[in-house]
Amino acid sequence: MGLTTAQRAAIQNNWATVSANMQEFGDALFMRYLLANPGDIQFFPKFQSAGVGAQLRSNEAFQEQTLTVFQFLGQIVAKLGDLDAAGKMLQERVRSHKPRGITMAQFERLLDLLPRFLQENAGANGPCADAWRVAIANLMPYMRDQFAKC
Repeated sequence: MGLTTAQRAAIQNNWATVSANMQEFGDALFMRYLLANPGDIQFFPKFQSAGVGAQLRSNEAFQEQTLTVFQFLGQIVAKLGDLDAAGKMLQERVRSHKPRGITMAQFERLLDLLPRFLQENAGANGPCADAWRVAIANLMPYMRDQFAKC
């Protein structure tokens, strides 16, 4: 399936908007995720005690986590010209997260939120949001394969 040059460019241009305010976008996406999946805060022991709610946004450990995730996503976006390389980076993330009890379903729930979130908050138009969906669909098999191996 792959990404077209236009889809890759749309994602990378949209990511430039995100990069300009990565902390804010990261915090907002994770707040949306945790409000929809409050039990998943247990996988974040560094800020679990803060609880899910507005107070979480000012928690330093939360901010560090969201920034780390968005910086990693930026690395994936930079590798979209080589989906195999991007997929291998995600496989490494699976290897580091599965021992903590994080499942493929949790990765999927977060990544499923991303296109609409970027459309609503970071100026991704319809074709750009669709490009994000195509990229995610192309990268998920790498993660699923790694989950099956470990």
